[in-house]
Order: sequence, then structure tokens, then C-alpha cells
Amino acid sequence: MATRVLIVDDEKYVRMGIRNETDWGLIGCEVVGEAADGQAALELAAEVKPDLVISDIKMPVMDGITFAGKLLEKRPATKVIFLTAFSDFEYARQAVRLGISDYLLKPFKDGELEASIQRLLHLHPNVPASIKEAEEEMIPLRKKSEFSNRYIVEAIDYIEKHYPEADLSVGKLAESLGVSDGHLSRLFKSETDMGINNYLTRYRIRKAMDYLKDVQIKVYEVAEKVGYQDIAYFSNTFKKLTGRTPSDYQLKGLG
Repeated sequence: MATRVLIVDDEKYVRMGIRNETDWGLIGCEVVGEAADGQAALELAAEVKPDLVISDIKMPVMDGITFAGKLLEKRPATKVIFLTAFSDFEYARQAVRLGISDYLLKPFKDGELEASIQRLLHLHPNVPASIKEAEEEMIPLRKKSEFSNRYIVEAIDYIEKHYPEADLSVGKLAESLGVSDGHLSRLFKSETDMGINNYLTRYRIRKAMDYLKDVQIKVYEVAEKVGYQDIAYFSNTFKKLTGRTPSDYQLKGLG
């Protein structure tokens, strides 16, 4: 079940940027609404019931702090990430102490928002004792044994065997199974609630986490082992899903 996200900012193009430039599917989220001020967001939240709100602080009608306070009174389990300009930095830090989940300084870098969301949704105080369990909770993937559909089982089996290949694609996968790209994509999405490319990305990053447990291995070697030729792209994708760069993860794990 995807995490439901509400975006709140009085600047239309900021909202569009967040919606269009964030890889929601990769991190298991879907945008369920947008609002231009706190009052409108409060009314919309009652309707769409978001699990996560990404909100500006300074807005007309009702500011982000007031909005978040009213929202959390009604829906205390909701996670809130504030987007803040440098001039409001201390204000945002105080808000975190009052119970707001996280804040990002504008303009944030590519991958920072996804990383913040992953931390909030998965790195809570009750992280399982087992490192493996913690990793599986952070990047959940259903196993092929959970499926009865032959094509899904064979598709996952193919991914598990061929993920190191940089040119692995939906087309190659479909061809190996003797079905069309479109049919396989639709079937995979309906059965797993995830696109094939997102499944492949998650599987590769989970494998990368295993490789990085060896502190002797170089990050670029790990990237190559899991099918990435561009180390910068690998590092950015890794951070989007784990909240850490590969080198940081190698040193500190998920802790």
C-alpha cells in the first residue's frame, strides 16, 4: 500500500517541481493532493487523509507551523516535512522539537527529499535488531514464493539471475518469457503493486547493501556488480532509497 502524500506550498511551480521531480514510485509513495495555503491543506487533509505532508512554512491565510499543529491534533500519526528558506532555518528547527518530523533547507539537492521520506517511514526507534530485517523493512520486496502467476515468478527469477547486467530491460525480460513488454508490465504492476523497473532498482540496491558490508570493496566496484555503469547515478539512487550515500552506509550502516 503506497504512502499517501500531500504537498503544500503557495508557489505553484514549487509544487509542480516536487510532484514531477521526485521518484514517488521508487520510494513507495503516491501524491494524493496539493494545496496553496495551510487552511486549504487542512480541509483537503480531512478528505484525502495523507500519511505524509510536505509543507512550506511561510504561506498566506495560514502558515505551515499553524497548519501542522492543527493537523497533528486531528491526525497525530501524520509525518510532516517542512521546506524552509535559510531565513526560517531556526524556526524550522524549533518546530522539529515540537513534534514536526523533519525539515529541508531550500533549495534541496536531488535525492534529499526521497532520503528524508525514507528515514521517516522506515528508520523509526523500533528498527528490528537484525540488520537484514532492517534492510528488508526499508526496501520491501515481495519474494517470488509469494506469487502463483507463472510469469511473475519467472520474471522475478530472471531479475535475480541477471540484475548485474547493465543492459537488463523490460524488453529483454519480456522477450525471455515470450510475452509483449506491455502485457508483462501491466501484469507485473497489478500483481506486485510495483513497476518492473522499480522492482529491479530495489533489488539492485538491496544487493548493493550486502556488498557494502565488506569495507574493503570500492563503491564503484559495487555499482558495477549490481548493474550500474554511472557511479553518480548509482549513488543518488542508493541515497533515495536508504537515506545515505553508499560510502556513508559502508561506514555506518543504517544506524
